Amino acid sequence: MTTAADQTAGQDAGTPPPDAATYDQLLALARHRRSVRAIDPKREVSDETIEKILEVARWAPSAGNAQPWEFLVVRDPETRGRIADLYSRQMTDKREMQEAVWGHRNHIGYTGFRHSPVFVLVLGDPRVIDAYPVRTALEKGESHFVTSLAQATVFAHLAVASLGLGSQWISDVSSPYMSTMIKSWLGIPRGLRIYDMFGVGHPAVMPTPTTRRELDEIVHRDRYDATKARDQQAIEDFLWGDTLLGGFKSHNGLKGS
Repeated sequence: MTTAADQTAGQDAGTPPPDAATYDQLLALARHRRSVRAIDPKREVSDETIEKILEVARWAPSAGNAQPWEFLVVRDPETRGRIADLYSRQMTDKREMQEAVWGHRNHIGYTGFRHSPVFVLVLGDPRVIDAYPVRTALEKGESHFVTSLAQATVFAHLAVASLGLGSQWISDVSSPYMSTMIKSWLGIPRGLRIYDMFGVGHPAVMPTPTTRRELDEIVHRDRYDATKARDQQAIEDFLWGDTLLGGFKSHNGLKGS
């Protein structure tokens, strides 16, 4: 069986494979990807589609090629419902904390993902930290482990978008409460960690794009350009105008981050 690695073997350094996506295609995909919070509950997603998504995810870069990821695909409606209900219960405290600090709780706890016909849990095995050089493992083992899992998760979200589907980050599954409960329900070994979860489904509504800071604002040449440094007022304006805190300027519950 010919693998993707076999197909790229022997190519000139720096030459993309013949079937590689172009830069313009990649940029278009990155711009198109959204966190979709409104899923059509009547449309299914095939096992073949999920395998395509996870095939992309497993090619993500990882520190030391340690590949810490495993993926648990949840289709059972009862289990998905229990996970969504667990998430909703956890949101009670988060809403109270959000209101205490920021004065509102409007944007906490979207549960549109519960309508996704498939949930994918991203699991990590911290034992692979031993793949890193000793000093790296001691100094940055945890951050490298988490970064590697993040890479695979991002690859998966891009794959979802490439197939015309929608996904939403559910990072709360990594909290002590949710991860403990989910691990006990699904028989996940204690030594593994739940890093993230995303639902996969067909968008009921495609969210409008959020803003991005202009490239010239965030790129510095040779040394930091102090004229681009943001003062506290600029940060406040940004937080309340362009991020989730301020409702992405015109909060309607469907904005895609």
